[in-house]
Formats: sequence, C-alpha cells, structure tokens
Amino acid sequence: MMVIPAVDLMDGKCVQLVEGKPQLIQIAIDDPVGMALRWEETGAKRLHVIDLDSALGRGDNTPIIREMLTRLDIPVQVGGGIRDDARAEQLFSDGASQIIVGTRAVSDLEWLQSLVARFPERVIIAVDARGRDISVKGWTNSSGRDLFDYVRSIEDLQLFGLLYTNISLEGKLGGIDVSPINELVKITNKRLFVAGGISSLDDIEKIKSTGARGAVLGMSIYKGKIDLKDALERFG
Repeated sequence: MMVIPAVDLMDGKCVQLVEGKPQLIQIAIDDPVGMALRWEETGAKRLHVIDLDSALGRGDNTPIIREMLTRLDIPVQVGGGIRDDARAEQLFSDGASQIIVGTRAVSDLEWLQSLVARFPERVIIAVDARGRDISVKGWTNSSGRDLFDYVRSIEDLQLFGLLYTNISLEGKLGGIDVSPINELVKITNKRLFVAGGISSLDDIEKIKSTGARGAVLGMSIYKGKIDLKDALERFG
C-alpha cells in the first residue's frame, strides 16, 4: 500500500481545491517546490503532481515541474493537460517516472494504445468521476463514459495503473465512499490508486482493505487531518 502526497499546481502555487473548482481554493502555498521537498523529507516514497492550469487549458507550470523533477530523488508521477505525444515526451525527458492521462485517454483509445505501446508501465489513466460518469477537461465536462465500462475496455493495456478520484468528495474531508473502489478492484487487475474524500488513517485502512494499491493525499495533509509521517509509518 502506497501513501502518496499530492502537489497540485495553479498560478505557480501549490493549491488545494474543493471538487477541483478553481473558485473554491482552500489552500495556496507560494513555494510548491519547497512543499514537494518537505514531503520527500517526511518520508514519502513517491509524489503526485498535477498541473491544474494545463488541465484547464489556461497555461502551465512547466518550469516548476522541471525544478521538482531535478531536485527530488523519489519517483514523481505527473498529470494535467497531457493530450498529445509532445507533452508526454517532454515530461519523460524532464524526469517524470510516470505520466497521468485523462481527457484524451477517455476519448481517443487509438492514441492511448499508441502512447502505452511507446511507454509501457509508465502511463497512469485518471478515471475522475461523479457517480459513474467520468469527467474530463479539468473536471469541467462530462465525457459521457461510464466509469466501470471504460475501465473494462482498457484492461488489456500495459499500464502502470489507474487513478480513481471521487470528484464529489474531493477536498471536503468528509470521508471516502468505499463502494466504487470495491467495484473497481473487482473488474481490474491493474494497480488502483484512490483519491477524493480521504480524511483519516481509518479511511486509508478502508482503501487498503479493498485491495487498492495506493492512496493519494491532498487536503487531509495540508489541513492537518492526517499526519503524513504517521500515515507513512503505518502503511508504507
């Protein structure tokens, strides 16, 4: 079981949002690289970095991501607005261990197959959903794709894993809904990482009990609901 701290980037800052909505910023930290280094020093074995500006199509935080990839010694998985080969190649060249793709991966299976063929075991698919409906374009649009049907359709790809985010719970610190996690574990043999609503060590324990492979922590560690060091000591 992996406990993975998240650094979400917007306007050059490390931010935490509710339901991924830019107008609902709860936290904004001016030194995102320093924050990433702090999580590494705390003992994190992997970091989760999302460029929200790129996901929303309003710019990017590439220089900050490059600095993180240069200075951190742990693997870093990077996502947000990766919708063409050039962006994927750039991130791998800069040092990303894995990339996280969502919007185009959901709408263009042929492109996804090509990307995974070039970078086997280095692509994570983001399945960000409200209920069973997968959201895309920085969670602003419905894809019209059913979460479980889509996951079944990509089972034969050589992925590093899947990242499931329950958007309705994201940033609210209200606890997780274990039901869709259980269902996903039943229908895929891929590594499953979970985000959205995690607010206690008990929530992480519930995720572990489903057979999922990791928990991505955001608001909970920034607001102090979960002590990352405690989580890492308990779950690794």
